[in-house]
Amino acid sequence: MKLSILLLLGVLSSTYGYHILVSFIIPSHSHNQLGKGIVDALLKAGHTVSWITPFPDKVGKNPPKNLNIIDVSHVQELANVDMTDSKFANAGISFVKEFATNVTIGVYTSQNVKDVIVKTQFDAVITELFFSDTIAGLAAVLKVPWILMSAIQLMPGVESQVDEIRSPNTIPLAIHEASIPMTLKERVVNLGISAAMTVSNWISWSDTEALYQRLFAPLAAARNVELPPFADAFYNVSILFLNAHESLFPAFSVPPNVIGIAGYHIEENPPPLPKDLQDLLDKSKQGVIYFSLGSVVRSAALPPHTRKAILAKFAALPYTVLWKFEEEIKDLPPNVYVRKWMPQPSILVHPNVKVFITHGGQLSCLEAIWSGVPLLAIPVFGDQPFNAERAKQSGFAQRVTFGPDMADELDEKLREILNNPAYTERVKFLSMLFRDRPVPPSKLVSYYTELAIKSKGAYHLRSPSLQYSWVQRSMFDVLLLAVVVLAIIFTLLRLAVRTCFRIICGKSCTTPNLKKKTN
Repeated sequence: MKLSILLLLGVLSSTYGYHILVSFIIPSHSHNQLGKGIVDALLKAGHTVSWITPFPDKVGKNPPKNLNIIDVSHVQELANVDMTDSKFANAGISFVKEFATNVTIGVYTSQNVKDVIVKTQFDAVITELFFSDTIAGLAAVLKVPWILMSAIQLMPGVESQVDEIRSPNTIPLAIHEASIPMTLKERVVNLGISAAMTVSNWISWSDTEALYQRLFAPLAAARNVELPPFADAFYNVSILFLNAHESLFPAFSVPPNVIGIAGYHIEENPPPLPKDLQDLLDKSKQGVIYFSLGSVVRSAALPPHTRKAILAKFAALPYTVLWKFEEEIKDLPPNVYVRKWMPQPSILVHPNVKVFITHGGQLSCLEAIWSGVPLLAIPVFGDQPFNAERAKQSGFAQRVTFGPDMADELDEKLREILNNPAYTERVKFLSMLFRDRPVPPSKLVSYYTELAIKSKGAYHLRSPSLQYSWVQRSMFDVLLLAVVVLAIIFTLLRLAVRTCFRIICGKSCTTPNLKKKTN
């Protein structure tokens, strides 16, 4: 009877799929796109998904029946920051950490979120990594495999969660604009930044652990389960997804549970353009320049004289310019068109698009490579300067220094790309590398999620290095043992040599015992 019930449950599971909790809580449209890509891949594979999101309105009027939306739109108010203001753009990691912590607290103290965690049984949890390590408590409370998603390339802090840290001496950090191979100076700086971040994490560990207990201990008690120590939960990563690919970012040596899925959020066949945009791009035979600073950096926040100067440069070009601009602009040049929102992936794949002027965000860079469009990057903050520098070094981009007087440099670099076919040729080659994979990256999302569930944590894919202490991984214990063994061997050899001399020479080899003469 029990066997029959188990078989029936297995059939039902394979028919209706698993129930997976997806938590992408950063109130940014680009981060929401990352979450949507994960959710879409799981829904397409037949699974039920509960999605904690700050943008429930982006789901659509008729969501799939196997999608449950958990509304945390109240944290959007935390993102009302003008990143074109230098005091925010240059605020550093501490500002981002504080922001992420406030968002985490805002989400996991929400009653609707707590109710879902306490009352619902899930098969796996997928969370975005964004400067809030306390999120490890979600899978710890639910007692299911934890699948982590990094929006950028592998960083030492995340590397330490799944393996030993080995990248800083050869691979620039995502916040360090260095060449590959790095010079001596660049390697020193890279190691210094990595060390500083490690020390910062050590210092904040107790505060992070306290927040972990504060947020998740009551939920564990409500589910009548024991909350594991924070360190156990933090390192218990079943699968780590990376939003990176070797066509733009350096190749990493990683354990088998680290999976690159860059491009998973891009639809193979982007939705058709609205008719007015389609007609505009179709008739722009001379070419189109697409300009967007993303969702966090607002073009409307540019000073009026900067906007006027840029428009003057665009007016002198024989191209159509599409500019994602959050406000209406009067007296536009006849070749410039502005919209508050632009269907970016659908625009980029249009054959008449010649250049993409961008802030250098991760998703924009990946979408440009996928579409085979050269970049003109105007990085502002975060990983954008690194992305812009990597794109430039890769040969398909130029970069401009963001500032109120950037119009002249923008015009110069834009004309360089438009007049030099090498940029387009290079990005077409990289696009081939980016697209040429055994399976689409979206299929990897469902495959490895299912594997983590079926194997109860994907322990067979994890690096064994985390089973050793840092002393053991650094071989200090082996070195100490070698020193002790050599010391013992040296001592024994010394004793053996002295004994041999005594036997061979007898008393004549011994030093005479001279008595001290007395007066």
